[in-house]
Amino acid sequence: MSHKFAQWSSLSPWSIISFTLLTTKQLLSSGYALIPVVYTGWQQGFSSPWVIVAIAAVIGLIFVFSVLQWLKFRFQLEPNKLNIKHGIIFKKADELPFSKIQNVRLEQPLYFRPMGLYRIVVETAGSKRNEAELSALPYKDALSLKKQLMAEHEQASLTPTAEQTHSKQVEPLSKKSLKQLILFGLYQNNAIWLAVIAGPIFGQLDWESMENLQLLQSFWAWYNTHIAVSIALQLVFGVVALAGFYLLFSVISIASAVLKYFPYKLSRSGNTLHRTGGIIAKQNDALAIRRIQVIKFYQPLAGRLLKLWTVYFKQVQGHEVEQRGSTNMLVPSMSRADIAELLPRLKGVEASSTRLPNQYQRIHMGWFWRRGFLPFLVPAINTYSIGLNLFTDLLWIGASLFCIAIYLKYRQYGYRLEGNNLWFHSGLLGRSWQLIALSKVQHVAITQSPNQKRSGLANLEIGLASGTVKLPYISIIAARTIAERALVLIHNDHRNWI
Repeated sequence: MSHKFAQWSSLSPWSIISFTLLTTKQLLSSGYALIPVVYTGWQQGFSSPWVIVAIAAVIGLIFVFSVLQWLKFRFQLEPNKLNIKHGIIFKKADELPFSKIQNVRLEQPLYFRPMGLYRIVVETAGSKRNEAELSALPYKDALSLKKQLMAEHEQASLTPTAEQTHSKQVEPLSKKSLKQLILFGLYQNNAIWLAVIAGPIFGQLDWESMENLQLLQSFWAWYNTHIAVSIALQLVFGVVALAGFYLLFSVISIASAVLKYFPYKLSRSGNTLHRTGGIIAKQNDALAIRRIQVIKFYQPLAGRLLKLWTVYFKQVQGHEVEQRGSTNMLVPSMSRADIAELLPRLKGVEASSTRLPNQYQRIHMGWFWRRGFLPFLVPAINTYSIGLNLFTDLLWIGASLFCIAIYLKYRQYGYRLEGNNLWFHSGLLGRSWQLIALSKVQHVAITQSPNQKRSGLANLEIGLASGTVKLPYISIIAARTIAERALVLIHNDHRNWI
């Protein structure tokens, strides 16, 4: 297909749909914050006819702007790079060398399905946005273009014999059933975002009038008769109610997981990982294996109960697959056995560990002593000033909870050194492991406070292309061992870190 796009080419007029939706999304990027404002204004009679005129004008401007974007967009494919020209007032020319391309995502949004068209999304290392989006391409053109953009990674580090054997072989690595994706949505549930939206709206409700509702009065009478008679029953009722709300909020998370990932399939072709799936928008993500900086294994509290992990392939810090802005390509609903089966098949990743550790070396207790009792300063000062009362009692309870949280975080902080691999453990109620190949380290820094020097402790900072990992309050001997091992590995290694 290279000859087809060797000259400057324009996109199909159908791409105006993508430009329109993208512009609309940018305007509504603060939509979560606007929901309570719009709701409150509507409740107070916000119905001026100028609102309709303003909405119509905005829609018209968005459409005109999108058409101009389409008219000014051109792209060209050269043997080793992708060129793009765009911009309405200020002209821009982007050159994307194939060697810098980190991910290529092939998508088919719902609005392109009737025409059989696809969209290519190109992301480069270190970028915090999509470097290029080529919309409304026929499937054959989109697939061929994707293969050419990832061609360098497909052929990298293969001997001629291995190239002949593996270049076209697709090896399935993981598949997820509908049940597994439902469980993923359940344990990955982030109900806090629904609470952020619902909180201001609930604040506008007339609770005084709701107290007169017959149903609410009946429930309150039943609660006083059967539940309020015992503290134990109230505790059980509270736990059940919280679990019920969690399951209710999980419906959104479950639906999102199923719509985005089903039927989930992770496979490998040469030195590239491919993730396919999606019901509404079909997706085919590609990630160069050598771009993986860190492998993260995350298990939230609900995941610990279900004994399931989510595996993330962390790339160069910036715009990554799966989650726009800070995301990584992920594998959901993984048990320890699944992880032990997957890791050995990721040949080409610098990290060579093949299973999750069961133990780790904790940081020194001094980290907790320096932080654990600071929350008690506020209630202590208030108690000294105004004495004990309901307010100060609540402050003491809050401080105690903060102290417990700090202690739980301390208990989760730790590391494990396995050859040239470093495992970093952290968490609070949930937990996570990060697998770091010391050969990927860009810089190390060891710092000590006067107290740490006396105790033989130090803080170790490890810089990677995917971000920084900090190990506080570890033995100075361990910090030097990790730092020296990393420096020895990278001293004579002149390969590109990313």
